[in-house]
Amino acid sequence: MERMFLSASTHFRAASVETIIVAQGKDQPFAHTLTEAGYRVEIIPSIKSYSGIKAWVRLLKKIRPNVVHIHTEGAFVVSALAARASLPRTPIVRTIHSIFRPLGKAKISRSLQAFAADRVVAEFVGVSPEVCENERSYRRNVRLIFNWVDEKYFHARDVRAVPAGKPSAVIVGNSSPIKNQILALRAVQRSTMDLYFHGDESGATPEEVSILDALESEGRLLHRGTSEPRNSLLRGSVFLLPSRHEGLGIALAEALVAGLPAIVNDVPGLRWARDFPNVSVLPLDQDAWNTAVQRIEQSTEVGVKQLDGLPVDLSPARGVSEYVELYTSVSGLYRTP
Repeated sequence: MERMFLSASTHFRAASVETIIVAQGKDQPFAHTLTEAGYRVEIIPSIKSYSGIKAWVRLLKKIRPNVVHIHTEGAFVVSALAARASLPRTPIVRTIHSIFRPLGKAKISRSLQAFAADRVVAEFVGVSPEVCENERSYRRNVRLIFNWVDEKYFHARDVRAVPAGKPSAVIVGNSSPIKNQILALRAVQRSTMDLYFHGDESGATPEEVSILDALESEGRLLHRGTSEPRNSLLRGSVFLLPSRHEGLGIALAEALVAGLPAIVNDVPGLRWARDFPNVSVLPLDQDAWNTAVQRIEQSTEVGVKQLDGLPVDLSPARGVSEYVELYTSVSGLYRTP
């Protein structure tokens, strides 16, 4: 989300929209960067605390924005109801960034939260067709506005060269059960491919760490850490994303915009990528992943085919334009140039 705000800053200014970002909690390493990009950043305690609610209400009454745009999921009910109580006539927009399919008591809880707070929301937004479809199961009327990718990834597409020599894979994402990176790591280890790995390993399983260590000892791990992946996407042969589900999959969007072929799981939040001819969509199956990676490894045409155009517009200009149109429709106060 922070990276999306950064790439959108010039477009919001061009549309004469002042965006004030309200962050929760003391740990805000991105605040300075967002401020430098031209945003006003306000930091309050967690809205899940009494002090956070008071600070949120006080800030809203001080700023009196034309639109309140809520992105948080965990504190949605409190933030929405507090906003409505503070500013009864101000429209509230909520963007949902992931696919939530709770079971049992969690499902009942989410349904009750929707019943309590949805009525104060003027418009719901989903970041992918699958997110919209999932939210409609809660009887929400959801507008689709795709997330976007920084322009530098579009520029990368123009300079991306055919990878020379040994093929390599790129994995981007913090290790977690949802990211399910073990599928891709096993497939890479069983090949001769090199690997660029961009992600926080604190949630990695012992097997995932062991594979990364083994690749590193063999000289096949070309990057390891949490840095921005643009250079690796320029050099890689294929992007691997074996997640169990995503909201949209920003890392996948960046890879596709940069012109990198991809292999992804056939799961919610990634199926939109089927429209891209250089994307392989696989079942959650280790043998299928092993075979697909081996096929890339043996291919002589990896990275050669450049798409004439993108089936989905993932540019910041498009995303900001659609949000400004939404703000206009709910408030009647903004006017696009």
